[in-house]
Amino acid sequence: MESGIPTSEETHPPRHPPLTGHHPRARRRPAGRRPKPGIDSALTAAAAAAVARRAFPGLTRRFAALPDPRRQEMCRYAGAHIWWSGVLTFLTRAGSRNAFDQARNSGHAPENMGAFCGQMADDPRFEGQPSITSSDNLTHHLKRVDAMEVQPIPVELCAELLSGRMFDRARLRERWYLLLFDGTVQERCREGFEAGGKSGGSGGARYRYVLECGLLGPGNTFFPFMHEHVELHDPHTEKEDCELKAFFRLSERLKARFPRMPFCITGDALYCAEGVVDRCVAYGWKFVLTLKEGRQPGLWEELLALLPLCGANRLRVWRGQDGQEGLRDFRWVDNLPLGAHRLSVVLCGEYIGSQAALYVYATNLLLSADRVLDLVSATGRERHHIEDYFNAGKNHGVGLGHVFCAQANASKNFFTLMQIAAILWTIICHSYLMRVFEWAARATESSLARAIAEGMRSHSFPPQLPQPGQLRFVS
Repeated sequence: MESGIPTSEETHPPRHPPLTGHHPRARRRPAGRRPKPGIDSALTAAAAAAVARRAFPGLTRRFAALPDPRRQEMCRYAGAHIWWSGVLTFLTRAGSRNAFDQARNSGHAPENMGAFCGQMADDPRFEGQPSITSSDNLTHHLKRVDAMEVQPIPVELCAELLSGRMFDRARLRERWYLLLFDGTVQERCREGFEAGGKSGGSGGARYRYVLECGLLGPGNTFFPFMHEHVELHDPHTEKEDCELKAFFRLSERLKARFPRMPFCITGDALYCAEGVVDRCVAYGWKFVLTLKEGRQPGLWEELLALLPLCGANRLRVWRGQDGQEGLRDFRWVDNLPLGAHRLSVVLCGEYIGSQAALYVYATNLLLSADRVLDLVSATGRERHHIEDYFNAGKNHGVGLGHVFCAQANASKNFFTLMQIAAILWTIICHSYLMRVFEWAARATESSLARAIAEGMRSHSFPPQLPQPGQLRFVS
């Protein structure tokens, strides 16, 4: 080493040992925000069972009362157990029968199944080994039970909610219950549709189509209310069936079940037809139907001819739908003819940023400057909820569009179970989980649905399920 270059020294030489002070060394604050609590899968699963019991205490008995063609002395599973396994397939958003089967008997799921279906783990038929039935057994059972016996159950569940006054705050002008109508493809299949279905679309592939009637609930919730399958042939006339014919059949069932209930019907341009208006007027229902150019040429031409003469029928609002920033212009014409009836047509032009849209509706509701904004905002502009419901069913794991069984009767029963699961899910998610727990309000519905399956497998339900208390929606 060259001379004159100092040697290195230790940081803490032995003659100067480090001393411990009275205060600990300041910790560096970690970067980022403190993580918030995630989904509690155990609580989500237990709450799902508790809310299902609280909202519909008679649902398990209703399942048990369905026809059961099996020899009971040879059965391991109760009838309600089989039906509930189908409901849980959709409630947990498994997406398919195979996906539900893969983990149905893992962990604590078999013993927790009793909280839903009432057949507890200590049932003698299990012989000490509780389990959940397979989807093959479920499908075989659904083939043998007439779909008309199962189809009224969603209506009965919604009727319980109506009698409990849960929909009072969602009524139009505190009087009419809003019903949304639309059709969708239930499932597509390349084979096995000999007993039903329609043909068309690309390649002439067979598919099943269904007309859905949904009830708009508080807090912008949607409840599947009634449905009518569009058959290959109309069962009454033996002619080619269609969505409008299915509407007339469904409306007859709706009027027979709720003869005095005040309803307001909302549908797309397909329903802006003289026959639909005749039916609504005969039954004493209100309607708000989308009108498009070309659907009713005479009505459209009359509207354009009289619009310049009705300068007083206008309203401008400096805000968009649901409080968005924007501009809306309303113009309407009264006393327009459609067949033997007189109705009003309202035009709503919306400007949000650089985008513009025109909405036109035909209605038998009384329009005025102080009513048109509330009527259009609460009826025609809310029709998207049924389309959102279809989108969630097809693209968020529920399984709408998936072929659960090609046999016609079983397919209809699967669709009814899907509607029951949707009603339960709306109550569980929106009236309890997202309202009570902050972590649930931040989560997506798909993740909460999957948490039910995860919680059933990973945790044993407590002897006393959570008490959900009052079930209500935040509007």
